[in-house]
This record gives sequence, C-alpha cells and structure tokens, in this order.
Amino acid sequence: MPALTIRNIPETTLERLRSRAARGHRSLNGEVLALFEEAVGAAPEGPVYMPPVPLPPKPTFGTKRPDDESVSPAERKRRQQKLESLFGSWVDSRSTEEIIADIVGSRTMGREVNL
Repeated sequence: MPALTIRNIPETTLERLRSRAARGHRSLNGEVLALFEEAVGAAPEGPVYMPPVPLPPKPTFGTKRPDDESVSPAERKRRQQKLESLFGSWVDSRSTEEIIADIVGSRTMGREVNL
C-alpha cells in the first residue's frame, strides 16, 4: 500500500490531531486517513454491509479407512475392485488386501492437505 510522509507539521496542529484521534478512539494514522477520505469524498456513507461468504462443505472422502469396523465386507470388496480396475495389477508377493492396508496405513488421517 502506498505511504505518505508529511513534514513540518506545526506542534499545535499535531496536538489537535492527537486529541481528535483520541476522542474518536483511533490511532494518529487512522485519524489522518479518516480526514483525508472525508476531504476527498472517498469515505462511504454509513456502514458498509458485506454479506458473509458461505464456506464450502468439508470433504468427506478419506474419512473411513478400509480396515474400519464400520465398513462392511461388501463395501471393502467394492473398494478393492475399484482400486484394481483403476490401477490394474502388478507383481507383488502380498495380497491385494495387504497392499491396500499398507497404503492406507501409511496415510496421516485428519491432516489438512494443501495442494
């Protein structure tokens, strides 16, 4: 934001400005800005209403782990088949369930991820 330096302010003017700022519960800088806005007509008339911006819903993906007791065996099997259809198969001595459990177990649950 731009800055402005004012030099050679008479002491009496500065004292009146400080008193005015104190009466308005403002800083000296805030009072000067308010006076500038009033002088150039940039100050809005009355309070400015800004409607609240609704927050997007929190994502629900990744909240249930495949090894969670609340996940039914049918749902676990469906997830396994979905992974297999998406990623195919590869050579590994572990079963699909072991691989999935290893991948899911290495995740940090409840952590915010910003991509």
